[in-house]
Amino acid sequence: MAAMPRTFDAGAGGVCKRFYSERDLADVLGVSVKTVQGWRFRGQGPAWRRLCEAVRYEVAEFDSWVQAQPGGGGRTQ
Repeated sequence: MAAMPRTFDAGAGGVCKRFYSERDLADVLGVSVKTVQGWRFRGQGPAWRRLCEAVRYEVAEFDSWVQAQPGGGGRTQ
C-alpha cells in the first residue's frame, strides 16, 4: 500500500500542506527509516520540519528534491 501523506493546517495563513512521516518517506523511497534518519543527521536528503515533536517532510519539497536528483540510464545504442 502506498504511503498517504498527512495534511496539517499551516496556521494563520490558512494554507494546508501535506507531509510525509519518516516511515512514509522510507516506504515511498524503498529504504529503511534508519537510512532516512541518517540522511537527516548528515544534512542530506529532502528538507524536513519538526511539527508537534515529530519529523515531517513536506510532499511538495520532497517532489522537488526527487526531481533534482541525478538520473540514471538513458543509454542509447
